[in-house]
Amino acid sequence: MRCGVRFEPDWKPEDLPAFARWAERVGFRELWFSEDLPWAGGIAMAATALACTETLHVGIGLLPASTRNPATTAMEIAALARLAPGRLTVALGHGIPSWMRQVGAAVPRPLTVLQETATALRVLLQGREVTLHGEHVHLDAVRLGFPPAVVPRILLGTTGPKGLQAGGAHADGVLLPEIASPAAVRWAHQRVAEGARGERDRGAGPGHQVTLFAMVSLGDDDASAVDQVRTRMQRIVDFGVFDHLARLAEVPGDRGPMSDQVLQRVAVTGTPEQAVQAVRAWEAAGAESVVVVAGADDPQESYRRFADDVLPHLTR
Repeated sequence: MRCGVRFEPDWKPEDLPAFARWAERVGFRELWFSEDLPWAGGIAMAATALACTETLHVGIGLLPASTRNPATTAMEIAALARLAPGRLTVALGHGIPSWMRQVGAAVPRPLTVLQETATALRVLLQGREVTLHGEHVHLDAVRLGFPPAVVPRILLGTTGPKGLQAGGAHADGVLLPEIASPAAVRWAHQRVAEGARGERDRGAGPGHQVTLFAMVSLGDDDASAVDQVRTRMQRIVDFGVFDHLARLAEVPGDRGPMSDQVLQRVAVTGTPEQAVQAVRAWEAAGAESVVVVAGADDPQESYRRFADDVLPHLTR
């Protein structure tokens, strides 16, 4: 299993090169970005991270599908994939509804947009011609001039049963948000596998990827570390868009305060020893990659603590 780290959306872009080099040096295998309004664009940030590192795998996620033309997006992704073969993954999502309305990109059927965009992107990146006249995507005999030799994985950032099935049928797997317990990872794998049945001729391979984001807050005093992540996790629950995962994690149905036990199912929190146990539980459930994201009052210190005290136990 791979461990990654996220460069937070509201961190200054000029801080990225030093952070990317640090992440590679200390042993993280992946570096991820979330393209959130109104911060830096994911493709520009990915290009920078790939240029200033040698082996670090870079993930862009989520790119809101409704704001992107799949042809021009494929051109940019293909260029990155040719410049850094085998070092790129792209995750498409619906986008936060309020943000999509704010920029005029809200759509009546976001899952359809996600499926059409993922399908077009994958075929274009494979070097094939695409003609598609769907509800959202309209392409007429489009083919890339420079398709990549190593096609990057396309994941879907979605959590409902139909969306997870689409991750198997139209993409290479799924990216789960910061409320995914081991039970949720197992459940997601089952739904992705359902979507993948009958799709093996697409060449996607027998196993579809499940990557997850997980908030990290570490300390010698586990109670203090858990308390720091509690408020941040509650914001995720209060979005009200991850109800399936919340139920699987046994979050209170009234969205009341989460117990320490619930938090330690969905976050890398507590002591370093407890953090190792959390990551191992996701690995046993089938996660291919766990990406730690800011969950503490001092996120960079928590990242450093994870690198120093947790990563060595996971890479033995």
